Amino acid sequence: MEDLSNIPKEFIEPIRLCLNLLENCSIYVYTKKICIWKRYAHLTQNVVSLVIYMIALTMYFGIVFRGDLKLDEIAYVVSVYVVSIQAILKAMVVVLKKNEIKVIILQLGSMWRTEDLTEVQINKKNALLKRLKFCYAVFYWINMIGSWQYILAPLLETVFRKFILQQECELLLPFCCSFPFDPTGNWARYIGVYIFETYSMFRIIFSYIGTEFLMIILCSHLATAFILLQEDLLNIKPGNLSYLKFIIDSHQKLISLTQQLDDVFDKVIFINLTSATISICFFGLSAKVAHGALPMATNFAAVLCLILPLFNLCYYGEMLRESSAGMAESVYNNPWYRGDLRYQKLLWFIIMRSQKPCCLTSMKYSPITLNTFTTVLSTTWSYFSLASSVYEGES
Repeated sequence: MEDLSNIPKEFIEPIRLCLNLLENCSIYVYTKKICIWKRYAHLTQNVVSLVIYMIALTMYFGIVFRGDLKLDEIAYVVSVYVVSIQAILKAMVVVLKKNEIKVIILQLGSMWRTEDLTEVQINKKNALLKRLKFCYAVFYWINMIGSWQYILAPLLETVFRKFILQQECELLLPFCCSFPFDPTGNWARYIGVYIFETYSMFRIIFSYIGTEFLMIILCSHLATAFILLQEDLLNIKPGNLSYLKFIIDSHQKLISLTQQLDDVFDKVIFINLTSATISICFFGLSAKVAHGALPMATNFAAVLCLILPLFNLCYYGEMLRESSAGMAESVYNNPWYRGDLRYQKLLWFIIMRSQKPCCLTSMKYSPITLNTFTTVLSTTWSYFSLASSVYEGES
């Protein structure tokens, strides 16, 4: 990848994983050496499959407004449709903000410190990177396993009932779509449509996961940089104005990068928060009204796959807020009283700026913290209780 050779490996390695996921759906933040024909063939294949899939899904979604579906069927359709729209909108933001994302990665990577660190700083940095790596592994594998379970469950049920139990049953597809032909008319057509829906949905999953964790990783790296600066302030000797100016300059750059990151992803966060309650609510309702253990398990897995990235986002948003605000506490614990007046004034500016913590927001309005996570879950539970009451009333 271009321009990344001078960036420390520990910084760029988790970001590469996200960029690779985005490249699976033809979203290239950085130019990659690949045959032009293959790149455009891959892009065309992904775009055509997604367009056809979304048209078919939208046509079936129209049945909801005609009132031809029961509430449990509506829950199944709405949840998949909302997640698909959410992933596509997030991918569009990444494509439109590609240059801004490159600037953030390069500037933050150039500031990433691997030398002249104390033992405490090294331990804190390694602990935060280890935690991030663990979060990514859990996030990725739960989403992958949950997605494969959700997609393969109808096929396994169909094969089991047809060939093991010898029952007459319809051929089940992973997602409800309207096609100009009968997709279950014969086995060849059924398998073809099944592969098509699986391929299209995984383009959506890759864009969803890649965008989500790219935002989380950059937020984590910013929080780590603030924490290292806190240790610098604790250890600086009073009167060392040259090093204090370096800390102030680094502090200002991190504040600017946080604002740039928020400018890029505030709309993605808004999409997350507005759609999470709907999708989690309806997946939960689908799990409650499911007939059988397998459909129930697949919908519970879908709920977990949606809650986990939301928690990670709010957790690292809280960490960023606390680490930026903690600069003031580090100044307070520094022996500032031993320095001259100029030294104390420079520290005073750091304290004043830290009174307004850096944070990610939803459309510049609501800061993202762990309180946001509890609020979303509380709202989701209210919607779920209402939908459950309506379903029980209909039953």
